[in-house]
Amino acid sequence: MSGVSASARPSNRPRVVITHDFAEVYGGAERVTEVLAEEFPDAPVWTIAGRQEIAERMGIADRWHSILPENETLLKRFRLLTPLYPALLAARRLPDADVVLSSSYAFAHYFRTKNDAPQVCYCHSPLRFAWSMTDAYQSIWSSSSAGDVGFRAVASAMRWTDKRAASRVQRYLTQSPYTANQIERFYGVTPDVIGAPIDCTLFKPSTAPREDFFLIVSRLIEPYKRVGVAVEAFRKLGLPLVVAGGGPALEELKRIAPPNVTFLGQQDDASVVDLMQRCRALLFPSQDDFGLVPVEAMSCGTPIIAFRGGGATHTVVEGFTGTFFDEQTPESVEAAIRTFDPEQLDTTAIRMHAQQWDVPAFRARVRAAVEEVAGCRDSAAAAPPPLRGGNLSRTGGLAPVVPIRPPGDDTGTASSSGTSAA
Repeated sequence: MSGVSASARPSNRPRVVITHDFAEVYGGAERVTEVLAEEFPDAPVWTIAGRQEIAERMGIADRWHSILPENETLLKRFRLLTPLYPALLAARRLPDADVVLSSSYAFAHYFRTKNDAPQVCYCHSPLRFAWSMTDAYQSIWSSSSAGDVGFRAVASAMRWTDKRAASRVQRYLTQSPYTANQIERFYGVTPDVIGAPIDCTLFKPSTAPREDFFLIVSRLIEPYKRVGVAVEAFRKLGLPLVVAGGGPALEELKRIAPPNVTFLGQQDDASVVDLMQRCRALLFPSQDDFGLVPVEAMSCGTPIIAFRGGGATHTVVEGFTGTFFDEQTPESVEAAIRTFDPEQLDTTAIRMHAQQWDVPAFRARVRAAVEEVAGCRDSAAAAPPPLRGGNLSRTGGLAPVVPIRPPGDDTGTASSSGTSAA
């Protein structure tokens, strides 16, 4: 490994380069990268491809660089180029730095600088189509036996190149024990579980009364997000469902949706907060590695109805902040909604539970890791505070989060409340 030695650095302000996969739509990964960029305001941000408008929303337009040009046809079909990205990134070295901070769910950890700077990777997920969702993606992308064979060959090759890229990362960070387990199984390394950043000053409750609609806030990608499952459930329920978010599946979902399902497209932060404050509950049908959206909604005092899988099992507490359904099917979603009673949940307690993922502590944990890898911080220095209800450990990951109950609640059960916390 090359790079600037620790003794040559005059201060604890390393030169950081931030890398991200695709700034194509604004979702949870982009929100995390936005927070990373805020913590390191002098760091250039590199992506493989993206849109200027997304970079502007992330607050990085003045320092955003894209390997590929902004082209609408390319951005609509960039997933088809997946087998080419490893070679593309191997051929393009970034400027010298003291450390690379990657925000990766696909290829961002493949980026390298000219001086081979060490890397800290905040991993949202190992590449899903190659590792954890190969069968699901094959069912969408292949329609013949020959196609199945070709898809499997590509996935196998991608696993090899992905593991090789992962071996160059000095420190892995991630958001949940669910993803940490994947990183350990697929890459053979133990990450630090540091949570994910929730802006509890932005996502906050309102004193206005709740309205009688359910909400999905999601990047519209199938089969990953499973919004179609919810659409079919609401066809049977006949209740109002509002879907906020953009993505390649938007037009097809709109085509098959019944009249009681409304698609708003991509929304800005203020609109998303307003929807979360007003909805009856937020529906989360996907198996995300963490799932920022449920925690953002809980920060607004909003209960969650989530699939019992992935990161939601770490952040949502049955009977306290919401409820679960056990299968990603319309029937399972429908049953959960029919038995859901928000009056049994305390909105103040829901918000307090979400506040353990607030932004400042997350930023401190990331900075500590970056400075240590860059050689600017002694590993024995005082660590940032761990998540409440969790036990941060370099070797043991993070214990499941326990409910954070409001002061004076000694009953062990959530009390009913019609008001929201400020």
